[in-house]
Amino acid sequence: MTLAAAGCSIVSEPGPTEPSGSAIAARLRNRTDPIQLVGMRGDAVDAVFGKPDLQRQERAGVYQRHDIDGCALDLYLYPGPKGGVPEVVWFEVRPIDPSLVLDPDACAWLEERLERQRNDERRAELKSS
Repeated sequence: MTLAAAGCSIVSEPGPTEPSGSAIAARLRNRTDPIQLVGMRGDAVDAVFGKPDLQRQERAGVYQRHDIDGCALDLYLYPGPKGGVPEVVWFEVRPIDPSLVLDPDACAWLEERLERQRNDERRAELKSS
């Protein structure tokens, strides 16, 4: 941050090069193919969505939240069967604003860009690995 002596105005320096939520949302809105989140490695999640806005350890797993244009993408990552690298086992999309929780269209645009596996398909995949 730089202060100009004449008018004491504040000039902001450019921020970090990480894309903002709006840039991530724009990139997601332009996608034509759905993103297969379940089974995605943690480093691949960061490449698509950037660093999480919130992350915490939960026993053997990790919870992450990515805030994307008013929507929260909640991810649960656990060590995978192949080498123990954390991967997404479950996710949920919800509006950040509590008053929109009952609005089915609040985050529909994001839901449409994420491919869901049915639970029975995911369980079968985990058993066969």
